[in-house]
Amino acid sequence: MRLSFDKGAPERVFNRCTSAMNIRRYPTVAVGLLFCCATIPVTAEDVGAIPLEAYGVWDRGASFSFTEYPFLKGLSYGADWEEIEPQPDVFDWSSLDAAVQRAHEHDKFMYISINPGPDSPQWVYELGVPKVSTDDEKHLGKWKHYPYYLAPEYKRRFFGMIRSLAEHLDRLPAEQHRRIAFIQVKTGCTGDECPYKGQTLDPKYEIRKDSPEWRDFRLETFALFVDLFQSNRDRRIELLFNAVGGNDDDGEDAAYGPEWDWITSHVKGAFGIKNGALSRGHHLRGERVLYEQWIGYLVNPKGLRLFRRSEMDQTWKRPWYQRNLPMNFYWGAVNAVHGGQSIWDVTASALEASKDENIVPAFEFFNKYAGQIYPATATDAFCALHKGLDASDTAAYPEDIFGKASPNNVERMAAICQAFAEYGARIDDADALRFGQVRQRSSQKGFNDVGWEIWPDNYTRFLYQIEADSTSVPHWRIGGEITRESPVYARFARGFEHASGRDALYFKLDDEFFTGRELKPVTIRIVWYDQHPGSTWKLLYDAGSGEMKTGYDAEGRSDCQWRTETIQLSDAVMDHGGDRGSDVALVNIDDKDDLFSLIELHRD
Repeated sequence: MRLSFDKGAPERVFNRCTSAMNIRRYPTVAVGLLFCCATIPVTAEDVGAIPLEAYGVWDRGASFSFTEYPFLKGLSYGADWEEIEPQPDVFDWSSLDAAVQRAHEHDKFMYISINPGPDSPQWVYELGVPKVSTDDEKHLGKWKHYPYYLAPEYKRRFFGMIRSLAEHLDRLPAEQHRRIAFIQVKTGCTGDECPYKGQTLDPKYEIRKDSPEWRDFRLETFALFVDLFQSNRDRRIELLFNAVGGNDDDGEDAAYGPEWDWITSHVKGAFGIKNGALSRGHHLRGERVLYEQWIGYLVNPKGLRLFRRSEMDQTWKRPWYQRNLPMNFYWGAVNAVHGGQSIWDVTASALEASKDENIVPAFEFFNKYAGQIYPATATDAFCALHKGLDASDTAAYPEDIFGKASPNNVERMAAICQAFAEYGARIDDADALRFGQVRQRSSQKGFNDVGWEIWPDNYTRFLYQIEADSTSVPHWRIGGEITRESPVYARFARGFEHASGRDALYFKLDDEFFTGRELKPVTIRIVWYDQHPGSTWKLLYDAGSGEMKTGYDAEGRSDCQWRTETIQLSDAVMDHGGDRGSDVALVNIDDKDDLFSLIELHRD
């Protein structure tokens, strides 16, 4: 079966999120994004947030040399409550002070997170807080039990520790205090913000994570953090919350809940969310929902601005990641930037492997774009050419042709993938198509080009392909089977298909990236696959003359290598004056079908 590519790719998330399909399937998401995409006055409080220069790759373990790893933007200070309060009302903040001093000395940033729950001091139980055991020991620390969070003595001691932290930070010199980018608000266990992992063995201590009692405990904790760390405008510290809207584990339909309502009513200005999936890979279940729910708050926000922290945990050691580490880190970085991730908090083992495994270029790509969230001030824009076969999309893949759209209908997914098999689409691990995202990350054994609610279009930041599917064709696994030696760009591409009349790729910059019709110096970088003898194509651009101007003529050597062309232009106008309202176009001038993986534009 051969499909025609007439669905088109949206240039902005607003177009996709307000489509009839998405309003029907994700009503809360659509309402939230309609709000943030509306014309809302931007106040000083709205754009408070952490400094944009803090956006990028961070050291999750706070142990790496900034000299040896110069791409690191900051470090984390993570501690268990029992470490910092070994005895009641006796606090040891020496390790925190060392972390603050290190960040200050190297002109870097840091954040603070303190683990309560199973990492609470053992003396709280001696003071009468009940111990709670569950049937799941996998996630417990060395003590193998939890506190009963709702016990009055637990709350008194937990809140006392938070007050001690605030008092200690208030005593820091101003130049050190400025290095603290944010504090992660933790209320439950393992950073996931649930009270327990597993089922409680004694029913009288059960606290469901969706219960009013747990919500009230969390909101009381939120209120304390806001009061202690944000009352003093001159020494304000931003706060990051987890589990306040949506599910980044299994891609359930996202929804804003009571916690979100409370935060947006009580936190004045920006705040952070923890959302890890997009930076841990690509084609993970539910990534489309995570993008659509949050992007309007993260990239070019028109009101409330959020920042988002993500983690690279041990996912990088799993079988599918090990198939090609540089490739997986690269596309994870591209996916994360596209989704508006702000801070990529990388685990120690991945940082240690980064140099030997050629992962550093992925980190550098993330650093380059993460902080460029406003098109009017950005220096760079990119479009990474890609197509994900999203089996949840019944408009693109009708149920009467491909089968019922349901998360576990592998037969439907296989049929969709087969329709694109001539372009390299494949399923390496059919079983993993049924997995939730957490299990998928840990167990998937290969690359799948189809999935449930995976991102369907190009990955972008301020540079959008126009009518992608009607003017070009997608490709996967360029050059054949993905191995450890495959170049990172071999994973995805788009290209010409002369036989079907698709002979040009058109691109448009965000409306706010350039304004006015004066001549502008720009540098364009194009990564393409040279596979045909004597193939020729050209780059055209909007020079303000009514017709697009030729900026570069390329000629291939047909050695099946990825090539990078760097083109400097001194007279670009980039006012959407080209064909189809484009600023840049890649045009075929023969019958060869060239492939492209990445186009970047830098303004000088």
